[in-house]
Amino acid sequence: FQKIGLPAGAGIVNFVVLTAALSSCNSGMYSTGRMLRDLALNGQGPQIFTRLTKNGLPLFGTSVSAALMMVGVWINYEWPSKAFDYVVSFATISGMWAWIMILFSQLRYRAKANRGELPKSTFRAPGAPYTSIFALCFIGMVIVLMGFDEDARVSLYAAPIWAVLLTIGYFVIKNRNPQAFARKD
Repeated sequence: FQKIGLPAGAGIVNFVVLTAALSSCNSGMYSTGRMLRDLALNGQGPQIFTRLTKNGLPLFGTSVSAALMMVGVWINYEWPSKAFDYVVSFATISGMWAWIMILFSQLRYRAKANRGELPKSTFRAPGAPYTSIFALCFIGMVIVLMGFDEDARVSLYAAPIWAVLLTIGYFVIKNRNPQAFARKD
């Protein structure tokens, strides 16, 4: 910016980036608090998350969300040169997991619809089911390639641990409140 005659340009860009990051954190904390409340209202989470302040804010859920964000601050403090890579790796594997589940669900739905167990959709995905299978293979290839990248590999170590914790949590909550997981046809 100095070379093009805008010495304040770097400060302006930093201000915009920091404002965007703070806005993202704020919306993330608030939406997470609301999601935790919704899960609790449906019997799929601790009842403490149903509490609202007199102004209707899910303070406890938002506070838990903010406290968990502090883990990111700790990661940045402990490994400043690797923090961004770690966070991006975890976000990537989480996004891949979501897409894997979406694609498997689509394939399972389509198979049941073809057998007459479910109503057929009026929309047929172009190239289905081959495009879903191709996408699953592509995601699998990306996961394998992540294993070759030292910084991305950390998410592959943590993903099975996280999956086990989520599975245990699912069964604990399901056993405590089976009607919350009953099929609603």
